Amino acid sequence: MREIKVSFKIKVLIPILAVFIVSVLIISFINYRLLASSVKTKTNANMEIFADSILAQIRHLNIILDATKQTLIEKHIAIAKTVVDILDGATGQMSTEKLLRIAQPLDIIELSVADSNGIITASSVPKYIGFDYKLYEATKVYMKLTDGTLTELSEEPRASVLNDDVGDMILGDINHYTGIARKNGGFVQIGFNAGVIGRLQKEINIYKTIEETKIGQNGFGMVLSNGFITARPNRDLSDVSPDVSGEDWYKTVNSGNGFAWLNIDGRQYYAGYKNENGSTVVALVPEHDYHRERNQLLLDSVMFLLITVVIITFVIYLVVGGLLRRVNNLVKGIGKIAGGNLDARIEGSYNDEFDIIKDAVNSMAGEIKTHMEEKLQTERKLAESRISIMLSQIQPHFLYNALAVISRLCDKDPAKAKRATINFSNYLRANMNLLERTEPIPFENELNHTISFLNLEKAMYGEALNVIYDVQEKYFRLPALTMQPIVENAVKHGIGKKEGGGTVTISTREDENNYLVIISDDGTGFEQGKIADDGQQHIGINNVRLRLSAQCGGSLEIESKPGAGTTATIIIPKTRNQIEAR
Repeated sequence: MREIKVSFKIKVLIPILAVFIVSVLIISFINYRLLASSVKTKTNANMEIFADSILAQIRHLNIILDATKQTLIEKHIAIAKTVVDILDGATGQMSTEKLLRIAQPLDIIELSVADSNGIITASSVPKYIGFDYKLYEATKVYMKLTDGTLTELSEEPRASVLNDDVGDMILGDINHYTGIARKNGGFVQIGFNAGVIGRLQKEINIYKTIEETKIGQNGFGMVLSNGFITARPNRDLSDVSPDVSGEDWYKTVNSGNGFAWLNIDGRQYYAGYKNENGSTVVALVPEHDYHRERNQLLLDSVMFLLITVVIITFVIYLVVGGLLRRVNNLVKGIGKIAGGNLDARIEGSYNDEFDIIKDAVNSMAGEIKTHMEEKLQTERKLAESRISIMLSQIQPHFLYNALAVISRLCDKDPAKAKRATINFSNYLRANMNLLERTEPIPFENELNHTISFLNLEKAMYGEALNVIYDVQEKYFRLPALTMQPIVENAVKHGIGKKEGGGTVTISTREDENNYLVIISDDGTGFEQGKIADDGQQHIGINNVRLRLSAQCGGSLEIESKPGAGTTATIIIPKTRNQIEAR
């Protein structure tokens, strides 16, 4: 018998690595999607924490600002009334110089006098002389000071808007404008510098928080109000005009709360934004930072998977390598026995199912040798020895084939190889018991033995082999190993040669005089006249006929038709069969 040499790298490692590489790719893709979602969730959470922190400071700032504004407004109105009293008591034409002398000591940035038609007739800022308050919506409210509707008016402190050197709009100082009606008609508008409000904003640390806070590695935040950027880091977006009211991205962040990708001056940012009481807090993460964190997590995950694959491959190498060495040792020993060396024995100790196979094979070799020696010693035991030898002729051939199947399964599917090994050990254990039996055995024992054999065959043929059991009578006896050679022929010569496989059916019946065991297949069939010409392939069938005749007076009938299949009927006479008690 030729020893099977296993190329471990080709038959084990390469398939295992191929499977794991595909698994790594699939897992990496799934993990990539999960990590992308995880990074997004983490970024969103950081953005929400940042926005909530800034909004909390803004709420605190607004409380202080409201109180400060109220105090400031009351102070400025009081000053404005004093200025009006001075102007009403003054004689002569109002001039810029006179107004400046009044304004400068009181930190007034603009002191303008308007007539009852709302036109400025004198101002500390000459360019405002002739300005008509009726022409603009924002200033029409001052006309209520001329018709008696209001006696005093205080605007909300606001930042002035200026043009820089390149024409962009920028925020200037924060000013507060107040109007007081005059007794002789017209009104006075007084503008105060409300820089204390701007200083207060900085003291509340919104600018400091914005400057020092990072979202991720390079993310940052900013605060917007009424279409202007009111706070942002000096290092980021320093080239973007504060007036962003016309930008598409501003319309997005000013629409509510949420997350979105924004294009700000041609740069992509992932943004989270929240709006509260006229203030919009925006957290921004540059696109390359957003993807870099996700890709780094993905790389770490892939490295972990690769290390896991290497470790598992090494473990499989050790486990499967040991399994293959045991199988090869068994195949080598059985090959020597099958070659005629009945003194050969399988060496080694495994402490598992392989020990059962080894002991069974070694014991079988000894039994075969004993039977052959007994045959030569006495003619009286010739018939009994012939039956034992017939049984022994079957064993090595089938053992070699079965172990060859298990060897192949070790490469392809170790778990299935283990199940096949257990079935094979059960089969051999039954064979050892049958070697000493020269009388018929119960049909159920023979059927179980045949089922073990078919389980081994199915391990090799897979879905190509289908088996149907139709047992209607089971309380009778027949010679040991009567069904298995017939089933083996049905599988090997019938189903095995048919494209697409087929079905083997085992059924039992009884008539008035006999018990019948019918084994049929829908395989290729054969011409019955050629059976005798193929004695080597059908030696098992001849042994069955001899044992049926010698042990129970039975017979075997075979019918076959090419292309239609084969039916073998074992006939056991009732007159010579001891029926089991039911």
